[in-house]
Amino acid sequence: MSVGGANEIAALYPPPPPYIKYFTDENLTKLEAQRKSGEASEADEDLEFLIPPPVPAEGHYRAFGSVWHVKDELPDLSSMGMTQLYQGSADGTASSYQSKIQELHKLLRSLLLNFLELTGILSINPERFAEKVEHIQTILVNFHHLLNEYRPHQSRESLIMLLEAQLEHKRSEIQHIEQVCSDVRAKLRRLVDGDGPKNEDAPSEPEPQSHVQKEAESLT
Repeated sequence: MSVGGANEIAALYPPPPPYIKYFTDENLTKLEAQRKSGEASEADEDLEFLIPPPVPAEGHYRAFGSVWHVKDELPDLSSMGMTQLYQGSADGTASSYQSKIQELHKLLRSLLLNFLELTGILSINPERFAEKVEHIQTILVNFHHLLNEYRPHQSRESLIMLLEAQLEHKRSEIQHIEQVCSDVRAKLRRLVDGDGPKNEDAPSEPEPQSHVQKEAESLT
C-alpha cells in the first residue's frame, strides 16, 4: 500500500526470525532429555537454536538500532576527535580525584574568560564569533568528560553515605530496644521488692464497720 505513490507503509515491528519454528514442545522435550542424559545427538541439529549463546566478554553488539560496547568504558577525547585540555590520570586514587577537582576549577575559569571574550567580539567584530564559540564548545566537552570520569568516585561516596545512614538507623533502633528492656527490668525489680506503683488517684475504699458500731449508730 502506498500513500501519494511515493511513500510506502512499512511494518512497525520486524517479523520473527526464521528459527522460531524450532521452538516447539517436542524439541524442548528432546533438549531436556539430552541435558539429563548428557549426550548430544548429531541428528537433532535443530536443537542448537534452542541453546542460548554464551554472553560475550568483549566487542560490541547492536540493540534497538544502536551499537553498544560490552564493557561500558568512557572513550577518550582523542578517539572522539576532540582536544583534551586537562591532564588525565591513569589510576583512580583519591589524589587523582582531588586533581580532577582542580582541573574542573581551571576549566570553569577558562569558560568564563572565553564567554567574556565572546561578548567583546560580538560588540566589536561579530563575524569572528564562530572561532570563539568553537573554543567554548571544546571547553564544555572537556568539562562534561571530566565530570564523567568523576562518576566512579561519586558512586562510591553515595554508597558510603547510604551504608552510614543504614548503620545509624540500626544503632538508634538498638538503643531504643535497650532502653525499653532497661525500663522493663526496673519495673520488674520494683514489683519483686514490693514497691509496685500505687494509684493515688483511685478513691480509697471505706473500712468495714463492726456489727456493734452499726447498732449504736442506728439507736442514735
